Amino acid sequence: MAWYLAVLLGALGGVLVEALTSYRKVVDWQSARHHTLKSGETPPPELTRYVDVKADGLVAVTRLLLGALAGGLLHSQITGSIAAIAVGAAAPAILGQLGRAPALAQAVRGSEDQGDPLPPSAEPASHPGATDEVRS
Repeated sequence: MAWYLAVLLGALGGVLVEALTSYRKVVDWQSARHHTLKSGETPPPELTRYVDVKADGLVAVTRLLLGALAGGLLHSQITGSIAAIAVGAAAPAILGQLGRAPALAQAVRGSEDQGDPLPPSAEPASHPGATDEVRS
């Protein structure tokens, strides 16, 4: 997929997740208002009790940017529009996993760790010609 299309659709995926989260908050507010009005309590709850415009707006922008970044990074792996939107929706998890990948961590650290590709704990327990017996 073209990188610019993957970026746009990834951003869309990120924003869709946040739109669904905001929708749930508004539905909770609506439900609380209905309950309050039916019970005769006054005043009904304000929307600001359920939606923090500044914080929620910042999260929406962040999700948009993360979705765009994930789409851009993975554009050569994405073959369809729905996949690009899904990558954007899952961007925090995908980018978090990429950040923990050993190969990426080694690349970021540079050439200082160019030795054995297996960490000591991942080496086989026995070597060719060795036996599992313990001799006393």
